[in-house]
Amino acid sequence: MLTLNPYILLPFEHSNFLTLKLLYNIIMKIGIDVTMLVYAGSGVANYTYNLVKNLLLIDKKNKYLLFYSSLRRPSNFYYLDELKKLGAIVYEYPFPPSLLRMIWGKLNIVPIDWFTGRVDAFFFSDFLRPPINKNTRGVTTIHDLTWKLFPEYHTSDVIIAHEKKLKKTIENKDTIIVDSESTKNDLLRLYPVINKNNIHVIYPGVGEEFRQIKDKTKIEEVLKKYLPKNFKFNLPAGKAGISNFKFILYVGAIEPRKNLELSIRVFHKLLTDHPGLLTHFFIAGRAGWKNEKVFQLVKDLKLEDKVIFLGFVEDADLPYLYNACSLNIYLSEYEGFGLPPLEALSCEAKTIVGDNSSLKETINEKYRVNLNSEDKIVEKIIKILNDKTTVTMKKFTWADAAQKFLQVITK
Repeated sequence: MLTLNPYILLPFEHSNFLTLKLLYNIIMKIGIDVTMLVYAGSGVANYTYNLVKNLLLIDKKNKYLLFYSSLRRPSNFYYLDELKKLGAIVYEYPFPPSLLRMIWGKLNIVPIDWFTGRVDAFFFSDFLRPPINKNTRGVTTIHDLTWKLFPEYHTSDVIIAHEKKLKKTIENKDTIIVDSESTKNDLLRLYPVINKNNIHVIYPGVGEEFRQIKDKTKIEEVLKKYLPKNFKFNLPAGKAGISNFKFILYVGAIEPRKNLELSIRVFHKLLTDHPGLLTHFFIAGRAGWKNEKVFQLVKDLKLEDKVIFLGFVEDADLPYLYNACSLNIYLSEYEGFGLPPLEALSCEAKTIVGDNSSLKETINEKYRVNLNSEDKIVEKIIKILNDKTTVTMKKFTWADAAQKFLQVITK
């Protein structure tokens, strides 16, 4: 095989350098900022982990250099060790987030590839867009534009951080990856200066672990793991216990855009007007921001023993919750992709979502509902619960996402 000394190519424009590397089958070095893994359980951490993992599984030629920085590690933090085993080189630094926000977010100094060594391209999945060396190609994911479309749902520091990131992404002419056509259209409408040919839609995937599970005893074990110790789970073991325990499940962050107040009011209507149809509402996810009204509403409606906050649920346990629920509810006002309802449908769980944004692309209309009327939502839920038929859903895999990412980054 013909090889070249890459240093001979330094005078070339970087795009030509990449082209020559591909022509002569030279190994590329791809840097990825995986700091978002510290927020285990969030959508962005899920995205980062699964995309990188599948890149390492399908691409055995190129080298992956991962940057990770945090002062803490969440419990059961297996991510970095697993990525190392798959062949990634991990550069781990104990930098506090405040320091990175200062040098990268405000001052825009100190290229990130100083910490990993020279790479051909550097990929950022969220929040900060650090500076990179001039010969390094930037690749950035824009998950959604909720901070722009619904600023009232975000804190000022989050809005400022995302605005700065996008500004630098545009100025540096980064290759942009979005999670849906909906987000691409929003991006071009709000920022027409961006070249549409530089935006690539790559749908995230749904893990293979999200499937129908028939082990009812194991499902009950997982449920008990997250329920309060004083929770009255007085049901017979086995299939009968699960089938008689009828609850709504929400999976995701507790924040305004997710419309949990609406979901709780709808649940209250179901309890009041249709007794026996459902018994509880389980909310699985970390508390986000501006969520005080959610907890207050539960108190105001006297639903403390009916609405149960499970907190963070480990990835491996989520399929069991989806399999146990009577209905997965996701009445979000806007989604860049919306992973939880797709995970639920993969587990053959009945699901209801808002009829908006990317959910129109990914979820069959049978499960979508207009969010303007609580009564209409209640009617839709009853219809879904009584419907015995199923529909074929689009299949989204992380292997496909990783393959398309490789095509983009080596284009």
